[in-house]
Amino acid sequence: MAKLYESEFMKGVMVAVIDDGDYQYQTLSPLFNEYGYGFVATDKKLIFIDGNQSEQIQKIVEAHEVGHIVMGHGKHTGPLHEAEADTYAVLKLRQHNYYDAANELVRQFKNRHSYSFYHKKNSQTKTKVHANI
Repeated sequence: MAKLYESEFMKGVMVAVIDDGDYQYQTLSPLFNEYGYGFVATDKKLIFIDGNQSEQIQKIVEAHEVGHIVMGHGKHTGPLHEAEADTYAVLKLRQHNYYDAANELVRQFKNRHSYSFYHKKNSQTKTKVHANI
């Protein structure tokens, strides 16, 4: 069954969590396969999350997708935008006391971006993200 709620990471952003028990999952499943565990319609401020994932993964996805909205990313994202959204997500998850989720994303960061969250290469991204938090 689908869950719809306002994101705790940004007012005005709605989150739709849809699992395979919902009739809409069949329609969205190809998009989850293409984009991962979630995606955002930035112009509508609407995040879709695959509800078959753990709650921790769902929170990571929600924070990441809010990051795309806050950072002003459009429909076409690239590696830099993905790193910015992940950096935003780590900082926002920590701010909201989701430390396990934040730590998991920090662990995954190098595999996702080829450098660690703490690497000097990410310092400019962190500065940009901090300006938007």
